[in-house]
This record gives sequence, structure tokens and C-alpha cells, in this order.
Amino acid sequence: MNRRITAIFAALIIVSGIVLGAILSNQKKPVRRRQRPQQQEQIGTMTVETGDIRTTVTITGPLTALDRVDVYAEVSGVLLPTGKRFRPGNRFEKGEPLIRIDDSVYRNNLLAQKSGLLNTITLLLPDLSIDFPESEERWRAYLERFDLHKPLSPLPETGSEKERYYIASRNVFSQFYTIKSMEATHAKYTIRAPYGGVVTVSEINPGTLVRQGQKLGEFASTDMYEMEAFADLEEVRLLRVGMPAVLACGDPPGTFRGTVSRISEVIDRNTQLVGVYITSTEKRLRDGLYMTASIESDPIVGAARIPRSALIDNGRVWVVRDSMLVLQDIDVDAFEDGRIVVRGLTDGTVVVTEPPAGAVEGMKLPAAAAGVTAGGARGMEGRHGHGN
Repeated sequence: MNRRITAIFAALIIVSGIVLGAILSNQKKPVRRRQRPQQQEQIGTMTVETGDIRTTVTITGPLTALDRVDVYAEVSGVLLPTGKRFRPGNRFEKGEPLIRIDDSVYRNNLLAQKSGLLNTITLLLPDLSIDFPESEERWRAYLERFDLHKPLSPLPETGSEKERYYIASRNVFSQFYTIKSMEATHAKYTIRAPYGGVVTVSEINPGTLVRQGQKLGEFASTDMYEMEAFADLEEVRLLRVGMPAVLACGDPPGTFRGTVSRISEVIDRNTQLVGVYITSTEKRLRDGLYMTASIESDPIVGAARIPRSALIDNGRVWVVRDSMLVLQDIDVDAFEDGRIVVRGLTDGTVVVTEPPAGAVEGMKLPAAAAGVTAGGARGMEGRHGHGN
């Protein structure tokens, strides 16, 4: 019984194998595996058009008063109160007293010296009338104009060398120049505003003793401001002194006119940047503002704008010639938002803005990409795909 079942199973397996072999042998086409479509790589290109291009250089920096002085005391004394106190924010016009220091002692010494000179000239007149009668009238007129409370006037001119020696022997010249020196020192007891402006720092109060050489504060002009900014060498090549600039900041709103006043000849060792200075006389500006300056360059002759992605090694680009990739040297004049201004390309040159992976010089491009050379529109970008 077991042998019969085994024989039946063996016969079924043999028959099934024969049938399956017959079916497979009758198929006309072999079974193929489905292949994934090849992914195309995008190659961006553009046809160059050259011309005279202006670009904008944008730099930022702080704004400070162009004229600013540290106020120091050159004499000693007690600080006197004034109608307008020397305090931060107070404005003074040109020539208005900023600080007054008590000068009573020094002023009396000065008056004593002037009185001595007056006495010397008075005693000199009788002798002049005898020895130099032609000069007596000049010295008498000078004596009549002599005022102890006003600055000394220049001495009369001497008529001859002999007269000059005669006057010098009476110690007139020595007394005169001593008094003039004292008058210059006396003027320092009152410090006046060198120009219209405001007090920015005050370090003294009325009634306190001021010592010679002591710093009293700072005074800044409000007539002109200067912005200090830094630019790299590529940007500095596009700038020159006298160029107009447009200044802007968040507050106050709006734009302000400025002018490039100076460009440093020295490169900062730490930043490798060059200082650029812009002045402005706009009244709404304030010392301490942080500004942004936009300066339009002179025309760059024979230049073109291309995407920044086309730049290779900071000085070359891929171009298409005879359906092949070729590296070409260029001069980069300016960097803009996503674009660069370059020279060294001619009209009609096809620049590769998105090079393929593994690009090498002499690489053959597919017909779709290479066709741009003949049929690309000037100034337009084209995208072309090819298989891997």
C-alpha cells in the first residue's frame, strides 16, 4: 500500500515538471526587469551682453561730529557760574562763553603791568621832544589812546634805527611784549565756543577749583558729521573722493545726502579693509547714529553681469565653445546680491551658470546643451538636461 502511494506521488512530480518545461519553452519573449528612468542633470547657461555698467557700493559705520574738541583748563582758579551752564545737551553759538574761571588776581597783575608801561611812555615824551621831535606827536597820540581795560594797541613805528635803539633802552619794548603775553594768558580764563555746537561731556561744576591741565569736558559741532566705514579692496577701486553718497538708518526715517571726503591709503592689518569717510551737513542727523551709505560707482566699461554661481576659483568661469566646456579668465569688479560684475567676456559668449558635476575642460556637452551657442537668446538664461 505504501509503495503504491509513493509511486503515484513520483509520477505526479514528473508530469508537472514536463508540463512546466513545455510552457516555458513556448514563450516568445524573455522576461525583462523594469529599469528606473535616468535622472537628468540641469545645466544653467546664459549668453553674455557687455556694456557700461554702474554698480552700488554699500558700506556701514557710525556717525560722529566732524569737529569735536576736548575742553581743558590752561589756567587755575575757581569756576564761576554763567548764564548757560556747561552741561551735556546745552547748545552754544560760536564765540559764546562756555566756561569762566575767576581771574581777579591775574587781572590786577595785568593792570599793574599796563600802568608801568603807561608811566614809562609818559616819562619818555619830554626826551623825545628834544632828541626826536618828529616822533613826539606819534607817541603822544598813542598815549592819549592808551586804555588800561582794553588790549594794548601796537606801538608807534620808529622813524630810524637810532630812535628804535633809544626806545629800547627805556625798556618800552620789553614791557610791551610782557603785557601782550599776559593778555593772551588772561584770555584763557574765559573759554569760548570755537563754533556752534553742543556740550557732549561735562566734568566740572561751578564753585569747584579748576587746576591747570584739568579736563573740563567735550564740545562737538552740529554743522557737519562724518561717517567712518570700511570697504574691501575690490570696492575701494570703484570709489573716489567727491562721489555723492546716500545715507540711511532706521531712525530718523528717510535718506540723507553725503559726500566721500577721504579714502585711506592704509589697509587695516586686522580686517584687511580700507577706511572710507563720508561727510554730511544734514541737520536731522545726530552724533552716534549707525548709518548705511550707498555709493554709485562710475561706469565700468565693457562689463557684464553674471550669476555668482558661475564664478570658479574667484577668477574664472566655464564657457561653451564648439559644444565643449572651456575655462576662461575674468576680472571681477563688483559683487552684488547673487550677481557679479565682470570684465573679460565678449558679446555672445555662452557662460555656464550651473556647471555639471565633475566638469572638466574639454568635456563634451549633449546636443541640447551645446545648442545654446548657436540658438541662445542674448541676455537670457537657458536650462538644458541630459542623461547620466
